[in-house]
Amino acid sequence: MSADLTRSFFNAIRPLAVLLAIPALLAGCESLSPAECATADWRQLGVQDGSRGRTDRAADYYESCAKAGIAVNVAVYRAGRNQGLQSYCQPANALNEGLAGNSYEGVCPAPMDQNFRNIHGIAWREQDARKTLARLQYEQDQMQAELRDAKTAEDRKRTLREQLARSDRRIEEARYAVRDASYQLDRLRSDMRQRGQY
Repeated sequence: MSADLTRSFFNAIRPLAVLLAIPALLAGCESLSPAECATADWRQLGVQDGSRGRTDRAADYYESCAKAGIAVNVAVYRAGRNQGLQSYCQPANALNEGLAGNSYEGVCPAPMDQNFRNIHGIAWREQDARKTLARLQYEQDQMQAELRDAKTAEDRKRTLREQLARSDRRIEEARYAVRDASYQLDRLRSDMRQRGQY
C-alpha cells in the first residue's frame, strides 16, 4: 500500500474508530458522581441498564455512592434491571443486536438466554462474514493499485502477484461464508416471522 493510500485509508476510518471506541470507554466508567448518586432514580437506572443488555452494575454504583455517603437501593435497581431485560431479551432484539455487531453479555434470564444466544449468534455471524469479505476486497484493491503503479519495483510486483493469488482464494472462501451465513439468517427470519417474533 503506498504512503498516500495508507494515509487516505486511516484518515477515512479515524472518525469511525473514535465512534467505535466511545462505548468501550464508557463501559469502563461505571461510577456515578456524588450529585448523580443523590438524585438517582434507582429503578429507572436499572431499567436503562437492563434494556441495554448491561451486566448488573449494583456493586459499582454502591462503591461510588458509598464514597459520597449515599445509599444505593440495590433491590429497586435490580427490580428495574430485570424489567429492562424483559424488553432487551426479546428475539427481535437478539437479531438486531447481532446484525449491528454488538456483543451479548449473557445477561438474559435462563428461560430466554439460549434462544437469544442462538438468534444473536446467527445474525452476528452474517454481519461478521460481510465485514470480513469487505476487508479482504479492500486489501485486494490496494494491492492491485500498487501493482499498477509505475513506481512499484519489480520485486515488489512479484510479491504482490503472489499475494493477490492467495487473496483470490481467501475472497472466494469469504464469499462462500457470506452465502452460507445469509442462508442461515434468511431461514431464521422466516422461522421468526412464522412465530410472530419478527
